Amino acid sequence: MAHLVISGSPESTTGATWTYRDTVDGVVYDLSGVLLKPSGAGPFPAIIVSHGFGGSATNYSRNVGTTIVGWGAVVIATNYTHAGSGPTGAPGGPTELGASVANVQRARRLAELLRALGYVDMTRLAAHGHSMGAFVTTALAAAHPTLLRAASHTAGGVRPNATPGPAPSESDGGAIRTPYQAHHGDQDAVVALAADQRLSTVLTAAGTTHELHVYPGADHDDVAFNATVLDRVRAWYARHGVF
Repeated sequence: MAHLVISGSPESTTGATWTYRDTVDGVVYDLSGVLLKPSGAGPFPAIIVSHGFGGSATNYSRNVGTTIVGWGAVVIATNYTHAGSGPTGAPGGPTELGASVANVQRARRLAELLRALGYVDMTRLAAHGHSMGAFVTTALAAAHPTLLRAASHTAGGVRPNATPGPAPSESDGGAIRTPYQAHHGDQDAVVALAADQRLSTVLTAAGTTHELHVYPGADHDDVAFNATVLDRVRAWYARHGVF
């Protein structure tokens, strides 16, 4: 893909950075992010990792990615409209947070960047996110129900349909057909546990395979890098054919 520029080695301990600028079907993309891969020719499964409010591809996504790449998967991440510093890119702007159309377009474009790499098995694609990145992950799975083999998040969920906000709606959650695993601390004061309980309810009603794990005493950020959480995510992906 001529418009994708990769700097550094994706096989290094910190991975590579990349930029992508193009116009596709009338949508202007100005994206940047990180890419990590296992050593070898592949084909490998791949995980789209999405950061929360004030985070970025180079902190949260890279940090989680260094664990995930050890599972034998490629990791790709981009900065969203809710990134913490520097230009937020395109499409979208700083008022289009979380599960906005613009952020879903960004996440969906990452799948095409993965396809162009030549070492990714696109039948084994998953997505994972934290907080507003969880909102992106849920919205991506809802908008593209056949794209992902499995999905997971920490500290996310859905909002009531009549309530505006950066979270995806109950209707979005009900559109998900991807096996979905969620993790939430019961002391989360940023995204209430009720949001993930609401998602679990709509997934049950839709007949979508899912799990919700609740962590007593854990707050919003406690679940982001929790070893038990990540072990459960890995097992979920393995159970559903990513590995």
